Amino acid sequence: MAEILALSRFTEAILSHVVQRISDLLIHEISSLISVKDDVENLQSELRWMQCFLKSAYSMQEQDHQVRNLVAEVRNVACDIEDVIEIFIVKVDDSYFKARHLRNLRKEIEIINARIQSIFASRQNFAIEFVDQPGVLERQRSFRRTYPDDEDDVIGLDHSMVILKTRLLEEKDDRLRVVPIVGMGGLGKTTLAKKVYNDSDVKKHFHCCAWVFISQQYVLRDVLSEILIQVGFSQSQYARNDSEDLLEERKRKREILNPLEEDDLVESIKDELQKKLYLVVLDDIWRRDDWDNVRKVFPRGVRGSKIVFTTRSKQVALYANPHDCAIEPPFLTPKGSWELLERKACPRDLFGEFHWSQIERMGKEMVNKCGGLPLAIVVLGGLLRTKRSYDEWQNVQKDVNSYLNNHNHGVEDMLALSYHDLPYYLKPCFLYLGNFPEDSEIPREELIQLWIAEGLITELTTRRWTMEEIAEQYLGELIDRCMIQIVKRDYTGIGVKTCRVHHLLRDFCVSKAREDNFFEVIQQQEENIAAASSSSSTYQTHSRRIAVHPCCCLERRQIHPHLRSLMYFDVSLSSFQDIIRSRKLKLLRVLEFRFSRGTRKCKVPSEIGDLIHLRYLGLRNVGRVKLPSSIGNLRSLSTLNLRHNDEVVLPVEVLRLERLKHLLLPFNTSCSPHSSSYWATYMLSKPTQLQTLKYIRFGPLLLRNKITQSDLKNLRNLGVQFTSGEDVRLFLASPNFRFSMLRSLNMSILSASSFPNLQPLSECVMLSKLFLDGKISDSQNLKFLPTSLTKLILRDSDISYDPMPVLEKLPTLRFLRLHNSYNGSEMVCGAQGFPRLETLQLFSLRNVRKWRFELGTAMPNLKRLCIKNMPELRIIPEELRYITTLKELMICDVLLCSQVLSWESHVESAISATREIREATREIREWKKLACSIGVLFLVYSIIYSIFVRN
Repeated sequence: MAEILALSRFTEAILSHVVQRISDLLIHEISSLISVKDDVENLQSELRWMQCFLKSAYSMQEQDHQVRNLVAEVRNVACDIEDVIEIFIVKVDDSYFKARHLRNLRKEIEIINARIQSIFASRQNFAIEFVDQPGVLERQRSFRRTYPDDEDDVIGLDHSMVILKTRLLEEKDDRLRVVPIVGMGGLGKTTLAKKVYNDSDVKKHFHCCAWVFISQQYVLRDVLSEILIQVGFSQSQYARNDSEDLLEERKRKREILNPLEEDDLVESIKDELQKKLYLVVLDDIWRRDDWDNVRKVFPRGVRGSKIVFTTRSKQVALYANPHDCAIEPPFLTPKGSWELLERKACPRDLFGEFHWSQIERMGKEMVNKCGGLPLAIVVLGGLLRTKRSYDEWQNVQKDVNSYLNNHNHGVEDMLALSYHDLPYYLKPCFLYLGNFPEDSEIPREELIQLWIAEGLITELTTRRWTMEEIAEQYLGELIDRCMIQIVKRDYTGIGVKTCRVHHLLRDFCVSKAREDNFFEVIQQQEENIAAASSSSSTYQTHSRRIAVHPCCCLERRQIHPHLRSLMYFDVSLSSFQDIIRSRKLKLLRVLEFRFSRGTRKCKVPSEIGDLIHLRYLGLRNVGRVKLPSSIGNLRSLSTLNLRHNDEVVLPVEVLRLERLKHLLLPFNTSCSPHSSSYWATYMLSKPTQLQTLKYIRFGPLLLRNKITQSDLKNLRNLGVQFTSGEDVRLFLASPNFRFSMLRSLNMSILSASSFPNLQPLSECVMLSKLFLDGKISDSQNLKFLPTSLTKLILRDSDISYDPMPVLEKLPTLRFLRLHNSYNGSEMVCGAQGFPRLETLQLFSLRNVRKWRFELGTAMPNLKRLCIKNMPELRIIPEELRYITTLKELMICDVLLCSQVLSWESHVESAISATREIREATREIREWKKLACSIGVLFLVYSIIYSIFVRN
């Protein structure tokens, strides 16, 4: 029965999306549908009645097979309604003779109406009565902005942690030691490896460490690049900017490595690690061939170097290390299982002492069905966390028993149980995550934009929320249910930057989506990579969404007229052009192409303009992208994401996109030569729609009147480059530009000009992220920074006065980076300053000699301190050693080694020092040992000499 309930709820989500889609079409395509407006509205009304039918189907307890077929028929009818209307719009758009298309549409509508009447008649055979139930929105629980902890709960792994740590720190012989961790999915292999990998003793023991995901569909080149980025590469060979933060440095290094061949990457890794004591963790090795491909890149290194990898295959573990037993995390004991479930799901004070004994009894019974598998317990905890009464727990207990007793694969059943419990509106959003390759880090903003473009977000009629805000709530609820893992937090420390789905959950998404014909993933299946790439696309699919993963291809016969979404993660230029020129894609809504390595130029075919239903267009990993003028025909386009390319050439027609909300471009963006003279006359069609506009140049791309004469009142993210301070003044003083909704602002001046008066920034009451790149000569400018800021970056500011007294008063500031922004010699932090600051980065403040704290407590929440390229700084404030929250200290190109040594006893447990400090510390210790040895030798020599003289 749970499967039928899930199917009907999933179908309800499809119906809800179709109803909203018809509403959108009646608004935005009214000129095409005016002749059949009444017919379409009648279909919309019928769909709403069918939603009521599905609510009744939830209570159906018998004749599951018949109900399943009936629900599937409802879903098919809804999709056919959508097809009929959208195909009609396409045909009318391409034709001057509309009467024939109108007659055909009415015939199709009559056929669909007959099918709907048949469904309503069939329900009587199943004794399904329509019941008056409250609306979906009233049944939804209130949204909560809570997230799971960044650190995994570690239970039952103490013994395994001791064994693993001992193996990593021992130095038996000269050969490179391999330590496999083996076990079934969800057993805690990665958790064990992560816990020991982050151990302070382990971090200090090795010169360098790296953590790399492998997975089934890994790309060797990506693995090699990631290893090289983490272990570092020769600074003499590649120019280095010492003032970069970690994310910028990683991005820059990745760009440097892109042109290199695999053999060059292998040699670079060997050169870097040959004389180092290193630790590399390879997470999720699947096959022997995978191990062989990765193992060959690692040299012997310094005695004691280690490779740790996790795998589900004992054969792979034995193959990699036949001499030692692999470490296998144990299943949790009943006591440990209950302890983990209690942490995840059981607030004792919610139920009271009266019910607690019964809740504990039910919980222990349910957790025993998990077989001690941590992942299953965590997922069950996410489910039970939302249950607030004894009856709800009892209902879950019944479902757990039936699923786990009637099926052999308890983990799959547990995942299915969590999926079945999702509200109807979350089911498609969760399944959609299966489109991404295994272990992908999915950017939050990109995921939300895709959800919206796919029509998976239902607009609320009772609240004035944007679609993006609703999608944020959906994501938060999935995270709260432990269905999605947070990989990185954003600059606030609270929000999500990237997320990931555990591979078991992703496997379930792919399987369930195929079963419901929601999407099809073309990926490698066989053990042999070559065989998989040749056979993975030999089957035909009729799914409306297709995702093509690396090393696979899409055949022409797999492209069909009903396709709505295509995500291609490793597409060649020829395949891309063939797909765009295909006549079978007129109904597409989402196109995401990630080009193969080495794609230098991409001239998008003009046929892209025929995709009038397209909402999301993403192209990335290309040297130069040129869009055709027909891009202006994409009247439904909401997101144009070209950010991850080196250069983009835009036609003036992009300004005609009426529904464009998110325009993401690289800084190196230019206008088409043949349309450059028209940029001054074209205006943004509907500027109030724009929410994201980055990165653009104020002048040659969007000329001054494009922004200063546009009402951008809904803009939330903006990145602009200016050629002069006068341009900045015009920009800030524009009466049509409203700052009330702005959350993120990036402004940079390319010339030596200074920022003008920044007083308008004080009106940005919602601004939380600000990046200013350029001179700030006015001593009063910093006083205009809004108090809502949580992240602030000042670069090349050339400030002559100490900025700390002003910046420390920002009450919500969590992240501060000063990069070549202050040319004075002294910085003073006042008492009670920076009350919320967690990350402080001081880069290239070359004239600063003295940094001191006034009496009192400053930076009480500081967690990360990074100091780079401050050659004149000799002493850092002693008060910092007493900040108990400090976890990371990174110092380089600063002569502070002796002071850092004196800090070791105070902050060693809290600070994970960088490699530069460790090497400096080790070098000093070696000199001490050498001095001690010389002293001993001198003493021995003196004794021998005196004895010799006496004799």
